[in-house]
Amino acid sequence: MIHKLLIILSICTLWLTPLRVAEAQNGDGAQSMSSTKPVHLSPPPDTFLLTVPLSGPLESMGRSAVNGAEMALATWGGGSKLKIVDEAGPDQSEPRLNKVAVALGYFTETRFAADAPSYLYRKTPVLLPFLTTGEAAGRGPSSFFRLMPTFEEQGRFMALEILTMRRRYRRIMVVTGEGEFQQNFTAALTGALAEPPQPPPPAKGKKAAPAIKPLDAKSTVLTVSLAQLLAPETAPELAEAKPEVIILALSVSESLNAAPVLAERWAKAPVWGGISMGFREAAAAFAALDIKLQVSLPVANPLNAKNQAAQDFIQKYTNLHHAHPTWIAALAYDGLMLAIKAANSGSTSAEALAFLSGQSHHGLGTYTITPGGGGTPPLAFMPVTLDSLGFLP
Repeated sequence: MIHKLLIILSICTLWLTPLRVAEAQNGDGAQSMSSTKPVHLSPPPDTFLLTVPLSGPLESMGRSAVNGAEMALATWGGGSKLKIVDEAGPDQSEPRLNKVAVALGYFTETRFAADAPSYLYRKTPVLLPFLTTGEAAGRGPSSFFRLMPTFEEQGRFMALEILTMRRRYRRIMVVTGEGEFQQNFTAALTGALAEPPQPPPPAKGKKAAPAIKPLDAKSTVLTVSLAQLLAPETAPELAEAKPEVIILALSVSESLNAAPVLAERWAKAPVWGGISMGFREAAAAFAALDIKLQVSLPVANPLNAKNQAAQDFIQKYTNLHHAHPTWIAALAYDGLMLAIKAANSGSTSAEALAFLSGQSHHGLGTYTITPGGGGTPPLAFMPVTLDSLGFLP
């Protein structure tokens, strides 16, 4: 009997010793008891949050984004879910972000600024396919990732297009609007023509890309404001410029004012426009006037038959919706595809953020994302004709 009692006391002593040590370290027996409870890990988030306008003046663009995102989810999402929030609707004080793997969307910085603190608090990564300024992504460095090129990046893209042509344009006219983004576009364009950005150093064992030469000193770049273009007294002076290409840093409404003047004075000169002109209202006016307009899109040129990924996307979208996909739909498709890849890279938001930082996404376009929140997709020129208007929002 005594022998059995000693054995029981020994077992009790061994069982109580870790508890007493924990009590001595914590100073609280209740805390030590809670620390011995098994930890039940929650399943990884399985929902993607898409915030786009589903009412108001931007509703049609929001619906186009939903179509593209839903197609990506059906293709790549597995058992994931897509929750859609109306950006133009009432603010939602606390969306259930604990189930959100990656959020994406936003057409207005005002709404994103209101929601950004919740994403930062929950450490939820956010992809911004549609916002053109760097301020939104800057609200959460290494957490918010911009996919749309800024207006400065668009200007540099135009410059590189000219500088890498086999036969460069030597007489260039740039028409600039009144807003800050138009001014920034023009400054980046003219600056890159004079001092072009150079290709990055080659990887080890790779051949260096040839240096890009600046615009020839004999070339002329004439920068005029929209007001100067429209003023009758400047017509004789501008007519002497005889531009080989006209680049428009204009908003949609400004381009509508410029179109008749361009058609009258330089009917045969090609016209290039930035993303701000990649909308059906402006493009239809230029097509009706038979102006040779090309707009730069933040996605692959949908009319490029050599891009099989783009052609497959267009075919699938057309079969599903009986309409051409706009570049808004293509960005949403690409953006959610990237979000799915990030979510599948691990089981935590930290692993998704690590995947996004510095990754390249190969879909319709290629987004090189930086930890500071920036990203520069390649721009592609699409010629605007009456047949191609369906690809524009």
